[in-house]
Amino acid sequence: MKAKLIDKISEEVYRKHPDIKGVKPKITPREGDTSEDTLLVYKKKVSGPGGKNINRIVRAVADGKGKIKKISTSK
Repeated sequence: MKAKLIDKISEEVYRKHPDIKGVKPKITPREGDTSEDTLLVYKKKVSGPGGKNINRIVRAVADGKGKIKKISTSK
């Protein structure tokens, strides 16, 4: 996947989840899938209730044209 498409996808993810803004995603092509879908995983430690740090994970699946098909996040 081209860097321009990754930046476009990341901007949309950052709009929906501003607490992970600036995190570079780990990019993995979807294995066993005949489509050109790509999985982007954003990970960051954020402060949770009581001041404890928790891992925040946002996963986005995008097609070869840069359109996001699905976004999921940890709590």
